[in-house]
Amino acid sequence: MTGISINPSNMRPIADFTLFLAPLIALIMYFYFRKRNGGGFSRLLLYSFIAGGAGVVVLIAAEAISAKLGLSELGSLKRILFFSFITIGGSAEFGKFIIFRYFIVEKKEIRKPIDAITFSIMTALGFSAVALLFFVFNLFNIQINFPPTLYAFIFVPANILFSVIMGFFVGMAKFLHARIVYSLTGLFGSLFFHGIFNFCLLTSDFKLLSLFSFGSTLIVLILGLKAAYTIPEPSN
Repeated sequence: MTGISINPSNMRPIADFTLFLAPLIALIMYFYFRKRNGGGFSRLLLYSFIAGGAGVVVLIAAEAISAKLGLSELGSLKRILFFSFITIGGSAEFGKFIIFRYFIVEKKEIRKPIDAITFSIMTALGFSAVALLFFVFNLFNIQINFPPTLYAFIFVPANILFSVIMGFFVGMAKFLHARIVYSLTGLFGSLFFHGIFNFCLLTSDFKLLSLFSFGSTLIVLILGLKAAYTIPEPSN
């Protein structure tokens, strides 16, 4: 979630760290997989990072439309839910999904579900790098009250969690016959988790956020392990 109106000068102590977190993780992944899997794999990782950054356009459009229609004025529970799950969670995950599902996951470099999760994470890192840039430098005009420092620090790890969910199911969709079902499960699963994440912050329910973080991390670990040990038969 990036639509928070704050004073950028108040962010400076943390801005340098948070802005470089996603690119740093992406660089580590790039050089690790370049050495392990070769140039083709690493080039697709670089493409995924750049494409993920471009996916922020959908989030920007959603926030602009929401502000214009007055839907970003969060004066009721219904507005908070809509903003959490549709304006932010929905647009962010839909932007990543379109790029990942139709421009990345079908590439020959993705041979098994764990590869799909890897590229989904890289796509999310590209998205996070650009979205966090907009957040830190206050390039949105939506007024939301919650700790910006907390959000800046957990934004990248949260998007990595969402990307594992999307990567697992969309990756499985490549190898199984139920492509539509698995792809939509990946989209709505990541959207649901992203929406809860936003809702916890907007309502300042940090106890729920802690429980959500623990539960989602456990689920992501299970999906990651399952993907690592699953080599499904190709569907074609």
